[in-house]
Amino acid sequence: MKNIKYLALLFSLTLLISCGQDEVDSVNNPGVLTPTSEINLGFLDSNDGQLVLESGSDPVVFTIGTNVNPLNVPITVSLGVSSSDGTIDGASVPNSVVIPAGETSVDIAVSFVDDGVAEGTDVETFTIEIIDADFGGSDVYYLTPGDITRTIDVTDSLPFSVVTTPGNVLFTFSWAGSSDLDLALLDPLGNVLETSINFFQDPEDVTLLSSDGDGTYTLQCWPWEVGGPAVDYLIEMEVPTGDIYPFDGKLFNLGGFWSDLRDMITVTKETLSADQVRYTIIQY
Repeated sequence: MKNIKYLALLFSLTLLISCGQDEVDSVNNPGVLTPTSEINLGFLDSNDGQLVLESGSDPVVFTIGTNVNPLNVPITVSLGVSSSDGTIDGASVPNSVVIPAGETSVDIAVSFVDDGVAEGTDVETFTIEIIDADFGGSDVYYLTPGDITRTIDVTDSLPFSVVTTPGNVLFTFSWAGSSDLDLALLDPLGNVLETSINFFQDPEDVTLLSSDGDGTYTLQCWPWEVGGPAVDYLIEMEVPTGDIYPFDGKLFNLGGFWSDLRDMITVTKETLSADQVRYTIIQY
């Protein structure tokens, strides 16, 4: 799956760079590279690699923009989409978006609906790609590529499973606003293995060690202070290969000062072989 991402990125960079070798910015807009004509265009957000449900999830929002002051012409950005299983059924991605004249960026929303195929807890990776740009038909500007891809991991249902190499698994817990939330990792018997208790620190993190045995572990939130009636949170699970699986949700204010310990996710560890471990995740 990762090889597909790398090949797609390499192909795209080759396409954009080759378009620039004869001093044109794209197929549609010939332009000469000068110190004042170069426009670097790409994704500006940090929303890459989110994990979402195929149905029932909010759209994932990305931002595309330039590294220069606003231009006096609109920029039409052409987009492409591909997936790890070769189909894009259920994905809603615009074919193009426009950065209006006088603006430097535009947001795009990518959403998913059930494609009718029962895929269980398998994860399908969608790659959104900038493939071209038109500067209002002008030949004044010269396009150079910035960060031109974003990915979204999509699953039919949770729990889902990931198979990875043996090693430590890091869980990072962050949230919006001014709340003070703490984090605990419980072993299969409900005993506390590790806590992350810092005064108004965001994020908090705990680690499931490679030496911890097979079984079901629980990540528990200990709310010290919840700012407002509800708080949006994000838990990121980083496995030994470096892949990161995000889980977002909403924490409702049920009281303070650890009065309402909350189970956030459970992680079941299963050793398959000397070089493979499966983690199955349920989010509450």
